[in-house]
Amino acid sequence: MAIIKSHVCNMCGGLLDIDLDRQMYICPFCGVTFDYEYFREDNVLEIANKSLNRSEFGAAKDAFDFILQKDPHDFQALRGLILCRCKWKNLLPMQTYNQVHLREDDPCLVSAIENCRPEKKEYFEKIRDAVVLLKEFRHKRTELQKLEDAKSVSEQQLERLRLAKLINHSRFTTAMSDFFDDLFSDYPKAAELVVSIALLILFGIGYATWALGWMVLAIAVTLVVITIVIYNVNKSIKNKALDAAMVPLTEKIEKLNDEIKENRTESSKMLFRYESMAKEIVKNEARTVGGNKSEESDEDEEE
Repeated sequence: MAIIKSHVCNMCGGLLDIDLDRQMYICPFCGVTFDYEYFREDNVLEIANKSLNRSEFGAAKDAFDFILQKDPHDFQALRGLILCRCKWKNLLPMQTYNQVHLREDDPCLVSAIENCRPEKKEYFEKIRDAVVLLKEFRHKRTELQKLEDAKSVSEQQLERLRLAKLINHSRFTTAMSDFFDDLFSDYPKAAELVVSIALLILFGIGYATWALGWMVLAIAVTLVVITIVIYNVNKSIKNKALDAAMVPLTEKIEKLNDEIKENRTESSKMLFRYESMAKEIVKNEARTVGGNKSEESDEDEEE
């Protein structure tokens, strides 16, 4: 049994229900019923609109469905079902795009376009066009979010490579500095020991040079130089490898920046177009809906 809220009971003042199947008013408080003669089509539309204004969308939908059973082309009922589907009292929420969840293939919108009278088709087609544009805008926003996520990942990878290059560039001095800092802080007397060992090494090299000749000093210096050269060559090779790894990431980030900029521009244009369409729809709604009411009144007078 389909029931929607209606008028106030004349006997007890309670809110009446409408039994659409039995086509009568029923008071759930005192049990009084009203004849179907009172339940005319204009009253159903009035009830539907009142229910819509009270955000009773289920009750409004039942009333609009009942109207369409008699006249499948009724503009007010077709429009009302779209509002019930969106849970709107009117089309004002269309101007706020994140409140719009209507799709171009929604049955109520498709039915309105197919069943409305020719002079009213443009009204629903404009709503459909706005919804299609909004869908494209949201798709573009999704693409933009993916591009920004990809850029963030690439930037993190690039930053890790830069940090690795910085560490490689200063790894010997940093490692020696950290070693001595830890050594001297944990063992205060280690400084004296290190100085003593260094003096002994220098004294040993000097004695060996005096005893065996300058060849020993030359060999020692050569070994030190070779060690330094090998160490720096290794650092240079690693730095070049890190630089080579950073090049494609840098190019990728630049390309993503261009795509993000282009996407944002297109998204802004789409949003502007949608907002303009929504404002136009809302602006014309009162005229269209009001004009429809006037036409229906003229038809009633002619009958």
